[in-house]
Amino acid sequence: MKSVVNYPDRGKWGKSSWRGNTSGHIIVDLIEHFQPKLFVDVCEGSGTSGDVCLDMGVQYVGLDLHKGNDFTRDFVLSQLPRPADICFSHPPYGQMIQYSGAVWGNTPVAGDTSLCGVDEFIEKSQVMLLNQREATRDGGIYATLIGDMRKNGEYRSFQSDFIQMMPKNELLNVVIKVQNNMVSNRTQYSGKFIPIEHEYLILWKKTAKSLYAVAWDTAKEIKKQIAATWRSVIRIALMKLGGTAELKSIYAEVEKIAGELIAKNNHWQAKIRQQLQIHFTNVKRGVWAV
Repeated sequence: MKSVVNYPDRGKWGKSSWRGNTSGHIIVDLIEHFQPKLFVDVCEGSGTSGDVCLDMGVQYVGLDLHKGNDFTRDFVLSQLPRPADICFSHPPYGQMIQYSGAVWGNTPVAGDTSLCGVDEFIEKSQVMLLNQREATRDGGIYATLIGDMRKNGEYRSFQSDFIQMMPKNELLNVVIKVQNNMVSNRTQYSGKFIPIEHEYLILWKKTAKSLYAVAWDTAKEIKKQIAATWRSVIRIALMKLGGTAELKSIYAEVEKIAGELIAKNNHWQAKIRQQLQIHFTNVKRGVWAV
């Protein structure tokens, strides 16, 4: 695998009619380079990754909204036979190609990140990446394929946001992927407009550091830019508890796995209650859900 890749054809894998899906050749390159025994795709779409893994004899688990899997609510590791060697994502981008109710299905589905505004998309993407990281074995690879967006005259490079959200010492590589055969490739632009014709494959190598040590280090690095660290921590804890839990169980889970985070806050239980009240669902007295 090179730091710049270009696949003029998308290959025989998946469905070419499924808008927004990627070339199977990049999955081939990942598998040939890292030689995984278990490949997981948390946004499998039309099944491109699964088709490649079948051809290459690699064990595969594919998750997606259209199969009832939501990476913002469901703990990925609990759906796997063991931690993944590679955990990959290519999420629907906020406010670009609508996924549920357009690419598949008749109605929009909760959890569809293509329906989000930019800020919500970034927050949910942090949950996705942390979820992928938890689903990956120590020393394994978690990766995402993401592009840039220009909307209403504003340019947003999501890869920059993603890199800042995750631990610097785990960033392994950034691969630039040239995009071919897009609808926008057939559009004639005037003036000084520069069309976007690339994506980024961001690769991280998981260390033995706990998820919440990572979350705390990330919060220190990006300070106010990602103020959602507490929300992400609580959401992951709730997801590990099955999506719904009593307050005392949430305390226990956060205390068990987020020692580095709560050590910085003498009033961490009050902080959890505050975040639950603002951002989560109160099922009944003392019980909360994602």
